[in-house]
Amino acid sequence: MNFYRETIKDAPSVISIPKEFRNRDVEIIILPLDEKPENGDAVEVDKNGYPIGFFETTAGSLPDFPDREPQPMQSEREEIE
Repeated sequence: MNFYRETIKDAPSVISIPKEFRNRDVEIIILPLDEKPENGDAVEVDKNGYPIGFFETTAGSLPDFPDREPQPMQSEREEIE
């Protein structure tokens, strides 16, 4: 599948379509890059880039490890010479 991606600064009123995509069914997505996130201001992050309190919030989210079926015996392998 071919695709075309372009980031445009100061978008014009008319956007040209590459020749290989003209007269075909295409999907065009316009994604503004200058909007703030929907949740308001940017989330404060620590020095590693994680949101403050991320690990405290997610710790324990997996209450217990799932049961694991018994594993078969490991087969004997020939030694490498």
